[in-house]
Amino acid sequence: MVKRPVHRLGGEYPNPEIDELAEESIITIQCDGNTVVRILASPFDLGDLAFGHIFCEGRGRVDSIEVKGTEVFVSGQVRSRPSDDLLTAACGACTTGDVPMPSEFVDRTVFLTGQLDSMMNEMKLNQPWFEATGGMHAAALFDQNGKLLIIREDIGRHNAVDKVVGGAIRNDIPVQILGLSGRIGWELVAKSVRSGIELIIAVGAISSAAESLARASGMTLIGFASSKTPAVIGDLSRIIDKPSPNPDNNVR
Repeated sequence: MVKRPVHRLGGEYPNPEIDELAEESIITIQCDGNTVVRILASPFDLGDLAFGHIFCEGRGRVDSIEVKGTEVFVSGQVRSRPSDDLLTAACGACTTGDVPMPSEFVDRTVFLTGQLDSMMNEMKLNQPWFEATGGMHAAALFDQNGKLLIIREDIGRHNAVDKVVGGAIRNDIPVQILGLSGRIGWELVAKSVRSGIELIIAVGAISSAAESLARASGMTLIGFASSKTPAVIGDLSRIIDKPSPNPDNNVR
């Protein structure tokens, strides 16, 4: 977070005050002296960001990570993005090169028994950066009982996914059920397919491109998961027997 002067409206006159803004920096990931990618992101959990980005994008293998300020130095077998690429906080798939289409088919091992609305609420309660600034996305991983395992925040929704996947793998946490604070877009499903995630649960809507990729890869998506009428796309067997104390909140 950074503190900056603003004028607050709402009274008879604009009121000057100091506000906490969501921080956004250019993060450079390097390997063997070459720039792998530059990303506009929130400058924390950068080791997780670098590991997760390379893993989620299928760009190679990371053996070690060193963070120095807003630069991350990795070693391993890593394929760089086109040199002109700068991934903004709003863009997870923008590139001057080709956008690779995932061809993997995810496993069917997850059978959720946790409550959707409780899972989304637990994620919301563990977003301190959003609470402070109102300008952060979150991504979380859950177990089949709905227990929150790990959560990461970032100004970019795709960065948050990279961070949580990277943090999970680096800490031997299962990567199967992903929770999102916003909508489900194509790039988030693509990252999830490459990571072996079977089920995505989100507060927001599902895009048409996300729907197509999820069906093609065998993934299950749940949009509007905090509502009484969640929208489900894909294999229902991962969630269909889930108990619900409120008939109006059943996902059938």
